[in-house]
Amino acid sequence: MPRLVTPPIGLRPNRMRKLSGPRTRGAGQSVSVTGWEQTVAAPFGARRMEFSFPPIRGEMARRARGWITQQHGGANATRMRLCDWDGLSLAQRGIVATSDQWAAGKPWSNGQPWSNGLNWKNGNPPVPVVAAAAKGSTIVRLSTAFWGSNLGVGDWIGFFPFHFGAYEITEVLENNEFRLDLPLRAALTASSFAYLNPWLAMRMESENSAEAERDASHLVGLTVVLIEVFDDDARTYFTG
Repeated sequence: MPRLVTPPIGLRPNRMRKLSGPRTRGAGQSVSVTGWEQTVAAPFGARRMEFSFPPIRGEMARRARGWITQQHGGANATRMRLCDWDGLSLAQRGIVATSDQWAAGKPWSNGQPWSNGLNWKNGNPPVPVVAAAAKGSTIVRLSTAFWGSNLGVGDWIGFFPFHFGAYEITEVLENNEFRLDLPLRAALTASSFAYLNPWLAMRMESENSAEAERDASHLVGLTVVLIEVFDDDARTYFTG
């Protein structure tokens, strides 16, 4: 049965490119009998994205090539997290810390780090969803807590629990409501939360969708083209 695999810990893209989406069905113009032209568009379709990675070697190179092999040219899917390098600042996220403090993380309550000398990695606070939204809706309403009132056009968000999907805000409405670029992949309830750096389920577009070459020192040019697997399909076909 198809699987949902996870990229190696520490393998982070240094370049991300949207290849398509949101697409539209029926986009274009229609002319009425009076000659008035009306444009219509209904967003749909899966995200299609290209991810590139910095030169790697040794164990990380082995894990990366194993991750590509695991996907079997799209027969299996993979989790992918979108990192918004132009995202909200710490202050806009409601976080009271310096950049150095954020990068350093936090120790345990006894002041000690993990056994490897590293602290806990900090996470962004989630924002509650305050109104239910049906699957397929493009309007969501969020709490104003933390960063909820600081979102604007172009910001990325996702939802949890049990929700694969990444959404870009295209309009800020009244009462802290936001219009999304794509329909919700799963319904939201009053128990749902919004979060930054959302997770997608994705698969390789074809068996030729990954490329890299090994020179004398590094695995270089690792690039993979992935297409979104919708939330219900990911849970039905890739998580059994």
